[in-house]
Amino acid sequence: MKNILILLIGLITVNTVMAQEPDSTKTEQKPVASDTIPKPSEQVNSEDDAPKIIYYQSTEPEKKRKRRQDIKTLSGSMSHSGGFGALSFRSTEFRDEAMVLAGLRGGWIINRTLGIGFEGHGIIPTAKFSDIEAGSEVNILGGYGGMFLELIFFSNEVVHITFPVSGGAGWLGYHRTNEDNTMPGPMDSEIDSDVFWYVEPGADLEFNISRNFRLAMGVSKRFTQDLELIFTNSDAFDNLNYFITLKIGGF
Repeated sequence: MKNILILLIGLITVNTVMAQEPDSTKTEQKPVASDTIPKPSEQVNSEDDAPKIIYYQSTEPEKKRKRRQDIKTLSGSMSHSGGFGALSFRSTEFRDEAMVLAGLRGGWIINRTLGIGFEGHGIIPTAKFSDIEAGSEVNILGGYGGMFLELIFFSNEVVHITFPVSGGAGWLGYHRTNEDNTMPGPMDSEIDSDVFWYVEPGADLEFNISRNFRLAMGVSKRFTQDLELIFTNSDAFDNLNYFITLKIGGF
């Protein structure tokens, strides 16, 4: 009986000691600071290891555009083009007599800064002269025309300025006005005539009445060459012109 008690006490002592010793097979768990936990963005993703295709957009065309835009020109990059037709009336003088001319103009407008085209003007026969042929009154008939260039500034403003210059050739002649003229032939009324060259610079104010209609008023100076008429100075037609022009078109 005594031996059995000693055996039981020994077993109880061994079990108590083993319960107090740490289990070496278990992994020790230690507290982990919250700032050491990897964030989702820092976690390794297997997709990151996949090959990537990177696209690059060239800026060369944009650089070239900027270089082209650095130089400002009248024609620019031809970003705008328009055209117009016009009716023009001019008041001038010839040998101290008032004279009126009516004309037509038509042209092409480049980038709202340069107009180029053709024009022609004819004399309305109202001026009469009695010192060319004895006993007869004569009219001066004729006209002139050619090519024109027109610099346009601030075209989009309601009121802006333009500087036209034209050049070409013309013709002038004295013709009888007597109704009892009986001289035969198709040119029986002509007394004398001649052709000439001209250049005519000018300046005007232009008003944008509507998107497709403009009104211009200005002055120009006509310079002629090689004009020879009887009893007439060679510079008789070199006078100022006061004009009004009605323009219709796409500006």
